[in-house]
Amino acid sequence: MTNSGKIKIVVLGGGFAGVYATLHLERALRKDPRVAITLVSNDNFFMFTPFLHEVAVGRIETRHIAYPIRMLRGNRRFDFVLATVESIDLAGHTVATDRGALSYDYLVIALGSTTDTSGLPEGGQRVLMLKDLHDGITVRNHIIRKFENADSERGSTTHSRLLTFVVAGGGYTGVQMVAEISSFAWKTLLRHYPRISPDSIRVVLVQESSRILSDLDPRLSAIALKVVRRQGVEIMFNSRITDLGETYVRINGAQTLPTETVIWSTGVRASPVVSALPIAADEMGRAIVDRYLGLPGYPGVFAIGDNAHFKEPVTGEVLPPRAHIAVRQAKRVASNIVASIRGRPQRPYRYKYTGEIVSLGPGSAVARLYFLRLHGFAARVLWLVAYLSIMKGYYNRTRVLLDWFLSLVFGRDTTLLRLERLK
Repeated sequence: MTNSGKIKIVVLGGGFAGVYATLHLERALRKDPRVAITLVSNDNFFMFTPFLHEVAVGRIETRHIAYPIRMLRGNRRFDFVLATVESIDLAGHTVATDRGALSYDYLVIALGSTTDTSGLPEGGQRVLMLKDLHDGITVRNHIIRKFENADSERGSTTHSRLLTFVVAGGGYTGVQMVAEISSFAWKTLLRHYPRISPDSIRVVLVQESSRILSDLDPRLSAIALKVVRRQGVEIMFNSRITDLGETYVRINGAQTLPTETVIWSTGVRASPVVSALPIAADEMGRAIVDRYLGLPGYPGVFAIGDNAHFKEPVTGEVLPPRAHIAVRQAKRVASNIVASIRGRPQRPYRYKYTGEIVSLGPGSAVARLYFLRLHGFAARVLWLVAYLSIMKGYYNRTRVLLDWFLSLVFGRDTTLLRLERLK
């Protein structure tokens, strides 16, 4: 797993940051025989995470948001290693994986993030999360199974409990999730379960602060609040889940909510591999990087995406973990590595705000682009176009567009897959 005599560039992670960094590096260094580029990921596909919540409610087919890295590689000049990164030795310039050790001259750390479970109370092992393809399938199966059970137990004391769906966290993921669940439940599933009353369904969002989408423009946040409330979502502000049982959650230590469904989306933490490094890090475990996105004291080592704590010099704000930010940081880091190899000065990363878009179900979204603010169907179309533009593979783009169209015409997929039989 080494390339003797080569300038070795190792990129860790097959998400937005890692894949885009690899592609930019390969494009710039394709004709330089001195350089060997290696991408390491524990999945052999690039997953388009912004669409994961739509996989979880049957709008998009699971495989259509996953693009094989080896297909992406094609005739490009980089190596791909399917391996799990176990640790990084910054002093020794090596990366330990479950497939052996890799040495490097330049390292790009883009290992992504995990769900932040620091606030999860005891009993939290039964909550659902939404970070990978398996999670998407699991959430969809779980919701459909609750409808199946509720259809069989009409009039029982468990009926309303089965049809109460609780999402913890009012950030981008949580809000998009409740909007999709409400549409899935009331507009799709009820058509197939006519004996279930619409009034027996509850979708509840539990938010610790007094505002949802707190990173978004306040006016758009207020519009989003009105939209999800019109969709039937109940929102509990200044609230947190303090206790979890098999058949209930307790809010703020006082109010008990009967439910068998809790989806946890209260935030993210950097990869444990990054958190374990002997470097300065923030409360999310992200490496504090310099203005070049490099690790201070370790020349040639960069962290980007969910692994980087970057403070915008002008505003002093720390950039949030967003896909479009990871894509831009990847381009800057790739150009800085190329500059270093060719003996040219590196350029600092400068964040240029372009906007934020949040989907609010199949026909609505809120968006801010520079000074332009949009909401409703126009913003939803913009959301689709914006994310399709950074999605890899014409095949996948086409299939996702077809999935959206077919789900609008014929409804969403309501197949209950028995994953335990697929082992």
